[in-house]
Amino acid sequence: MSFLRFRKQLGLLARDPLTRTVDGVRSREEFRKALLRERAASDRNEHGFSFLVFDGGFAGNPAAVRDFADVLTRRIRRIDEIGWFDQHHLGVLLPYTSATGAKTLAQDLCRKMGSSPLSCTIYTYPDQWLPDEGAGSGSISGSDTMSRSVSLSKRKTSDADQDSAQTNTSPEEGLTLSRGRHEELFTNPVPTWKRAFDIVGSLTALVCLSPIFLLVAIVIKLVSRGPIFYKQNRVGRDGKVFRIWKFRTMCGDADSTLHQNHLSSLITRDSSMTKLDALRDPRIFPFANIMRRCYLDELPQLINVLRGEMSQVGPRPCIPYEAQEYRLWQTQRFEALPGMTGLWQVNGKNKTTFKEMIRFDIAYSRRCSFWLDVSVLLKTVPAIVGEILECVQNGKTHQTQRE
Repeated sequence: MSFLRFRKQLGLLARDPLTRTVDGVRSREEFRKALLRERAASDRNEHGFSFLVFDGGFAGNPAAVRDFADVLTRRIRRIDEIGWFDQHHLGVLLPYTSATGAKTLAQDLCRKMGSSPLSCTIYTYPDQWLPDEGAGSGSISGSDTMSRSVSLSKRKTSDADQDSAQTNTSPEEGLTLSRGRHEELFTNPVPTWKRAFDIVGSLTALVCLSPIFLLVAIVIKLVSRGPIFYKQNRVGRDGKVFRIWKFRTMCGDADSTLHQNHLSSLITRDSSMTKLDALRDPRIFPFANIMRRCYLDELPQLINVLRGEMSQVGPRPCIPYEAQEYRLWQTQRFEALPGMTGLWQVNGKNKTTFKEMIRFDIAYSRRCSFWLDVSVLLKTVPAIVGEILECVQNGKTHQTQRE
């Protein structure tokens, strides 16, 4: 018996079950809205929730759907939601529930379903993006990935809790458990057009700008001892850490404490995003200020774009110690591939506050399109020229004041 015929017998309208709410089971469209609402509430209030996706042979089996829904409605709380995750899977939204609590529910449902086999994927939000840094080293250890924690206080869970949350099998007969990543729920794949645009753009730029690369490399070697390139850990899409390429503009023994304190102050006070360059950063060697003002030091990031770690347009990739300062809602900027330029850069940049920068980044991740990327790229050069002219004017003003 088809699902539509089953609904007719119940006296319901014969419409697609994925677009209509029936017997407490939300349609796919309505369930998606409920999931996004819960995420928004979680971001505002900084509480967590879990999301279960069940596969119990529901496709084309209305009896299985009915039995499972009956068991669920008797087991869950009033604040929980049941709905279609996709055409073959039912989902359960559990506000204020940890991964351990979600696993307990899945095992209980398996017992109540008897011999019916169940497969369950557990998603927990938030899985905080926290750098797995060596103690006091300031560098990323392991495989340069971000560790995950269900903790809202930015502390790692105990080993026992993590083992429980990441269990892949269950002693309950007939139940298969797996742990999902919440990015799979909220992060869309990188569009094909964007990747193709990045490959063509980065290759073309690397070839055309190769004389500038050579000139900058010669200048660096003439004025400063040390390597030409500088590689640093940055946080990219889905909180994954990668190594960013830049032309070196600082002394080899430069301490990051000054920059870390400056960033922390900007985030805490939510003041304008003033760069340390404007405060005459003592770590910068001669002529490097010119490279930084013209953004020549950023050109090697075309290599990151070609490798797929970055895009031409997107949020600027932050440093791991900056990510540790983020509020929950601010981590949404990690849903987009980081870029060399973006909405923030062409809408005031250093004149905006930290929160305004984050909102620009989140807006881009939700509105990303080919024509938006083209628009941002076309606005980037005038924005850079405007910044250079402003720096020159400010320099003349300071010189006049000293005289």
